[in-house]
Amino acid sequence: MKYIISETGEFPPQYKVLQESEDGIWKPIFGPDPDLEDAQRKLKEMQPVKKAVKEVVEPVVKPKNEKPKKAPAKKAPAKKTATKK
Repeated sequence: MKYIISETGEFPPQYKVLQESEDGIWKPIFGPDPDLEDAQRKLKEMQPVKKAVKEVVEPVVKPKNEKPKKAPAKKAPAKKTATKK
């Protein structure tokens, strides 16, 4: 079952929680209520509890035409000059 929050379109605003029936018609099951927080709470109560889903970590795929980066060339150590005494 699907549930949504709908505004009545009147002033002051009022909210209803609607449930989709088998024939595709949305029918009010809660409201009208002037407090949006009450409608959101009722919506959470009506929604089925979803099982925790592990996040899938996708490996990073490099394009084939991209060249791998080369490490910078290391400089040779500086030569010590002999000093005369």
